[in-house]
Amino acid sequence: MRTSLITKRPSLRRRAEAAPGRRQGWPLAALTVTLLLAGCSTPPAPSGGEFPSDVPAPLSVVRVPDVPFEPGPPPRSRLPPGVNATFPGGPTAPGPRVPVPSPAATTSLPVQRINGTDYVDAAMVFARFGLRAPGVAGGTRATFQGGGHRADLTGGEREMTLDGLKIYLGDPALLRARAFLVSRTDAEKLIGPLLSPAGLGVPTPALRIIVLDPGHGGADAGTVNATLGVFEKTFALDVAQRLKPLLEAKGYQVVLTRTDDRYIPLPERPALANRARADLFISIHFNSAAPSVQGTEIFTFAPQGQRSVESWAAGAKDDSEHMFDSSNRFDAWNAIAAHALHGAFLAGLGTADRGQKIRHLAVLRGLNCPGVLIEAAFLSHPAEAQRVATPAYRQRIAEGIAAGVATYAARLAALGP
Repeated sequence: MRTSLITKRPSLRRRAEAAPGRRQGWPLAALTVTLLLAGCSTPPAPSGGEFPSDVPAPLSVVRVPDVPFEPGPPPRSRLPPGVNATFPGGPTAPGPRVPVPSPAATTSLPVQRINGTDYVDAAMVFARFGLRAPGVAGGTRATFQGGGHRADLTGGEREMTLDGLKIYLGDPALLRARAFLVSRTDAEKLIGPLLSPAGLGVPTPALRIIVLDPGHGGADAGTVNATLGVFEKTFALDVAQRLKPLLEAKGYQVVLTRTDDRYIPLPERPALANRARADLFISIHFNSAAPSVQGTEIFTFAPQGQRSVESWAAGAKDDSEHMFDSSNRFDAWNAIAAHALHGAFLAGLGTADRGQKIRHLAVLRGLNCPGVLIEAAFLSHPAEAQRVATPAYRQRIAEGIAAGVATYAARLAALGP
């Protein structure tokens, strides 16, 4: 997938995988002002480009032949004929459906309406979770610490760090009269759930059935590294097939949206997950940008009324959606799952942190469970692409995602039923 950094010298061919698919709607009535209390990514690259002559070609790499996966026992499918997905083992009881998160208790905080967005005092938000700003406030950056957590904000910026991980707010943090403000949506859908998910006041999601979505496929190759002769669609499927047995060994049922080189239309992928009664949806991709860009980023579907990360670029169109999507029922759980997977993946592979972001991704639209899209690495980065081209590194990617699922499962288990 294409990152938000756009180069005028595209070095890769790219086909849009997760088109925004924007929907039009009328704004909803104003909500009661409350704050929840508790203890491939952006525009597609131009097609048809090769590595330009002024960009050095990557160093040669020994291409280790991959070993085909041995066929396992015949799968049993509960999906209509023609859908390319498998169910390992026998059927199990479906997990509970998670309703729209509603706070166990609410307390009004002073709200400022700024440029059409409701903002609340960040210090008051973080104080609810035991985080306070040490010393006297000053400058454009604020640090909040306490309860084993640390958060860093910068006035006028959407990028923040929470416990050492980069997260992009849906709306910029603001600095007004020496007070830092965050949007009410970010406070309720992102910051609060990450600091104390127990405060959501709803049943904890089950985690029995996991749907893995290898990006692209068939005529849609995704990112193409012409120098190495590798395709995103091939690596995405390979990682998913490596990840499947790792998750099955932990007792999960695992469904693949595709098991061979074919293209599944984007709306059919979340629809398949819904028919499978999935408890978690993971779409696997590899990124592209300028040759100097590398690292890992993870996406969730944008909360209602918030913009995709790339729509904040200069001259970009506001793509916020005011029509409620079923995936918005899981905004808080999406953030929790993404944070768990992102942190574990970075710790396991040591890749650069490109952040946890939001976007109106077609492949996440309409889900009835938490869902994330992970951009594991940049095939446009010469050294990173060479690593991904080796089976051993793709195995490490699969293990990194599996570790993230284990972290997410542990957080759910700590919350109880």
